[in-house]
Amino acid sequence: MQAAANKIEVDFSDESFFNRAYIPLLDDYSEFLHLYGSAGSGKSRFACQKEIIESFEPVRQGRKTLCVRQFFNTLAHSVYAELKTVIAEWSFEDYFDVLKSPLQITNKLTGVTFVFVGLDDVEKVKSISGVDRILIEEATEVTSRKVLDQLRLRLRGFERVQVTLCYNPVDEFHWLNTEIHQQKPAGHKFLHSTYNDNEQLLAIDPSYAKFIESTKDTNPNYYRVYGLGLWGQVVEGLVYTDYRTGVEFPQAQIKQTVNKQGLAYGGVPYYEQGDDIHFYGLDFGFSDPTALVAGHVRDASPKKELIVKELLYQPGLDAPAMVEKFKQIGVRKDVQIIADSARPEMIESLRKAGYRIAPSEKGAGSVLTGINRVRKYSLLIAAGSKNIIREISNYQKNQIQGIWVEEPAKNQIEHLLDAMRYGIQTQDRIEFSTSSFHM
Repeated sequence: MQAAANKIEVDFSDESFFNRAYIPLLDDYSEFLHLYGSAGSGKSRFACQKEIIESFEPVRQGRKTLCVRQFFNTLAHSVYAELKTVIAEWSFEDYFDVLKSPLQITNKLTGVTFVFVGLDDVEKVKSISGVDRILIEEATEVTSRKVLDQLRLRLRGFERVQVTLCYNPVDEFHWLNTEIHQQKPAGHKFLHSTYNDNEQLLAIDPSYAKFIESTKDTNPNYYRVYGLGLWGQVVEGLVYTDYRTGVEFPQAQIKQTVNKQGLAYGGVPYYEQGDDIHFYGLDFGFSDPTALVAGHVRDASPKKELIVKELLYQPGLDAPAMVEKFKQIGVRKDVQIIADSARPEMIESLRKAGYRIAPSEKGAGSVLTGINRVRKYSLLIAAGSKNIIREISNYQKNQIQGIWVEEPAKNQIEHLLDAMRYGIQTQDRIEFSTSSFHM
């Protein structure tokens, strides 16, 4: 496939750019294109690849691609970041202007602009004109078919338009299943994919398949959705039943320990807007993901609110790699980390790197104690914390002779939930000393 723009030809004929399952869709212009299936199937990557290709079409001169999620504050780390990755991988940096504030990407050859909008700002969606393509990431966040129809109304005055939806099929009672998949209205095309279709991922990280397959017997609904890419079924006996998602993590002016010239401490102090983090919780892994959450507790009535945010969910991290990763994602050294006490050598490595870290309390009944600590709060999950949502929506109590008991079942996917339990211990013992842990 080639796209010509301002007499410059851009060649996309190399099929190694793409996972093979998606190549037939490069020339598909269905009104609604549904890319759905398991986690890690490459659907979001392909959707962004296709939008980059479409931005070079001369006929689209000066038009807009609307990139949408339910919450605006999730776009920077999802669709926007994915588009930037495709641009970098294809060495197209010279063809695009990429702005961070406001979020915007423009093809310099055609003037096609990627505009990023959250459905939590309805008036802004209504005000945008000149749109002929829409990309909806995590489409199961969209609350109704009416919202989808309203988005389609933004595409007017053009001969060819397309709405692409990317999602995991999390709930068989979701309107996308009952009103679209089951009824199959005209103009909708579907591609189902699983992680096995993501050849590029598996070539780099073959352990991903092992991780997904490990959930087959221990967490059947998780495996059904995130392994097989099939519509999720109702999960009974959930440990956490009362929580809210898509919340904005509290912000504050954070004092920086390194100035803008990179000089530590000796430079002039300055402040930047950032997450107002009260604590971190850390669960170690290697074959399983290492999981890091940030937490914030604020006063509210009738009970305090606990806001948690997913920061890290990555397998294969040894101690040096974890220290480097913490630097990359900006883990603060002035905020307490409570970590899995089963890995004292990892705690010691992070402590030597300057992080304020202490081991979690463990022992008989400590899991249920931690769960009940969390339950004392109104639990709010920050926007973009997709793996926390995956875990919490499948985290079940144990069942003994047909009766649900409070203790959670064994061998579930609970890495971030464990990290959350560890972190909340800071609220019972506010001050820790970094010297309180010794090898």
